[in-house]
Amino acid sequence: MQEHEYQGIRFPGEISKETLDVIPDYPVRDNDIFVVTYPKAGTNWMIEIVSKVMKAAGKMATPEEHSMWCFELQMPGLDEKPRHELMKDAPSPRIIHTHLPLQLAPKMVANPTGKVKVIVVMRNPKDTAVSVYHYNKKMVETYGGCDAIKKRLESWEGYAEIFLKGKGIFGDFYDHALGWWQMKDDRHFFFIKYEDMKKDLRSVINEVASFLETSLDDAAVTNIAESCSFDSLKASWGKSELALKKHICRKGVIGDWKSMFTPEQNEAYDAKHKLRLDGTGLEFDFE
Repeated sequence: MQEHEYQGIRFPGEISKETLDVIPDYPVRDNDIFVVTYPKAGTNWMIEIVSKVMKAAGKMATPEEHSMWCFELQMPGLDEKPRHELMKDAPSPRIIHTHLPLQLAPKMVANPTGKVKVIVVMRNPKDTAVSVYHYNKKMVETYGGCDAIKKRLESWEGYAEIFLKGKGIFGDFYDHALGWWQMKDDRHFFFIKYEDMKKDLRSVINEVASFLETSLDDAAVTNIAESCSFDSLKASWGKSELALKKHICRKGVIGDWKSMFTPEQNEAYDAKHKLRLDGTGLEFDFE
């Protein structure tokens, strides 16, 4: 399927213009939980944590019926209709994930007035770029792709430049991050970093549970931390016959960018990082 541009942002063909047109008016429920990420920033990891927290708290017996990854997608051969339509009939509370920037998200999420909960997960841009590159190469090997995608992934050098310029799928990393960061003081929002999840998963689980207004005992937190460790999820998802899931986990380390970046690339990324984030209060760990 061919990529296309919508309001200056590149999207894969699996996300149609028609879907992007209607998403802003998507009916959001008060007990919805939205997980917002830029691609490869800890998406499925956080969905897994939220699902297990809700199940342990007795609020969700069968999380798979309540949750949807990337609800703006419609995958050929997998989805009979756009996922946002499939989710309209899902039982509450729903766990809905999106990669969309704030300006294209449901209005009741981008500027909430009800009781909806929004968890925003962010990852440092260097590791994000490397992870997106490797994951998309696996997807192209498995499913193929249009000429634009194949050309973008021909080499790391070329992709690193595309990512730096904000010309990849879902647009500029900093536009996406800073768009959502505007909501950092809003009570409906909880911001967490991928790096925090790697360094102290138990604390993150407790923070997520508190944000979702649930109470977990130490045993429940321990069980969730063990089942949601990177190694556990990699082993579990690696058995999937679906490539989209099988290749989610690669290394999962902070600082993997060092294995790919040249000194010149690192200098260019640092310059943009400083330009875009100085004075915003948004910071990332790179190692």
